[in-house]
Amino acid sequence: MARLLIIDDSPHNQQYLERIIRLRTKHEVAFANSGPAGIEQIVAERPDLIFLDLFIPGIDGFELFKILRDHPATHNIPIVIHTAVPLDQITSIRLRRVQCDGFVEFPIEASALVRVISTALQRNSSGIRKWTPPKA
Repeated sequence: MARLLIIDDSPHNQQYLERIIRLRTKHEVAFANSGPAGIEQIVAERPDLIFLDLFIPGIDGFELFKILRDHPATHNIPIVIHTAVPLDQITSIRLRRVQCDGFVEFPIEASALVRVISTALQRNSSGIRKWTPPKA
């Protein structure tokens, strides 16, 4: 059983992901509704996988992604980027440049979401991380 953190400011999106995860897997789910709250939850929950909304308040998804990838304690945590907002051309280009462990656009089918989770977790199953909290 893995710990998943959903960083998204939309309660609807949080509930949508949580419902599928709880019905189709045995993973634990935690939430954060902004970039700074996401960092706090990462320190508190030590997630095995992060679902990161691109458009969140405080620190946008791209900035938070960079912070997490640059910090030694979090650079190996799989990050699946998600959005319910149609991507414009510039955002699509930026998204292709980041090396995330998956991308999800809403709405997503339950089986596809479970596949994304399983694939991302398998990529990261190579060892235990030494934990030190990231700085915002």
